[in-house]
Order: sequence, then structure tokens, then C-alpha cells
Amino acid sequence: MIVEVRGRIPGRDRGEMPAVRVEAGPGTTVGDLIGRAVAEQVRLLAADRAQCRVVLDRQYLTADDIRAQAAAGAVRLREPAQREPAPPDAGAEAARARAAFGKGAFAVFVGGRQLHGLDEPVAARPGEVVVFLRLVPLAGG
Repeated sequence: MIVEVRGRIPGRDRGEMPAVRVEAGPGTTVGDLIGRAVAEQVRLLAADRAQCRVVLDRQYLTADDIRAQAAAGAVRLREPAQREPAPPDAGAEAARARAAFGKGAFAVFVGGRQLHGLDEPVAARPGEVVVFLRLVPLAGG
């Protein structure tokens, strides 16, 4: 069965992350779905490397990534403008997204039900949309 995966970030009016359609048959886990969705997102965004990097970072950057960049002096969503970013590696991006999910950077919802573990089966019905919802801390807390 093919499902549509949409990435959402609270407070952003436009969806920069493209909605993608991926296979989610019997036996598909959350980890499998994340890998397939990210690979398709990378494929669709790869023509513009700089924009691809920004969009992927906005959706999948973890708090640990932010702390590490802050310790180095600056948090950036893209590499310096004078350098062309390296082509995105779908496998590496999928691994980063799975790690981000495991650290609570985003949640996965299927049919209005939140899924919690990478090994949890995805039981989507035809026509249901899967949402990757970026979790953003509230100001002041």
C-alpha cells in the first residue's frame, strides 16, 4: 500500500518539506517508513543542494546537534554561502532522521494516532496521511 507522508513544523505557514508517497505494506515499521520517506524527500530536494540541507535540518536537527553547533560558536541551518553543500546522502539522512525520532525531535502520527518506537508497526489504512511533526520547545520552558 502507498501512503502519503507530510512533514509539519508548528508556526511555519508553508510546507517546505515535500509531501512524499512511499510503500508501507504489512511488516513496515516506523523506522522503515522514516527511511523510505527521507530517501524520497532527498530525491525530490536534491536538485537544490543548499535548500535541501536547510529543509532537512529544519525537520530533523536534534537538540544535541544544536548544542554541538552552539559549542562551536554558531548554530546554522546551512553551510556558508561560498561553499556548495555536498550532495545529500539518502542513507545518512535517513539514519539521522531515525536518530532524531529516537531523541524526540519529531513525532510520527498515522490516522491521528502517535507511534512511539522505531520497531512499532505502521498500520495505515488506504487514504490515511502520515505526519512527521517537528516538536518545538515552548518559549521559556
